[in-house]
Amino acid sequence: MSSTYFIDNTTPIVSAWLNDVNTATYTSIPTLQTKPRGTVTATSGQTVFTVPFSYVVGSNRLSVYINGVRQILNSSYTETNTTTVTFSTAVPVTAIVEFVVS
Repeated sequence: MSSTYFIDNTTPIVSAWLNDVNTATYTSIPTLQTKPRGTVTATSGQTVFTVPFSYVVGSNRLSVYINGVRQILNSSYTETNTTTVTFSTAVPVTAIVEFVVS
């Protein structure tokens, strides 16, 4: 069995393979899980930052970046509680601090 389709409403194209597609069984696409992430802009002399979501302290799932450079847990910053991190030195003013949970 074949189907007729038109390129420009006047030129017919007969294609049998399109019918195979029409009889295929499709399943739903799984929902993609988005990772919590957020950014904060540093102010003058700022060392304590509120993470814009909560995370599990000590789970090693929180990644922290300053202007795109990944920071080292317990060296550049510590996880103070489930919504706060504290840097060992002040983050440069207007730097973008990004938080991502993996």
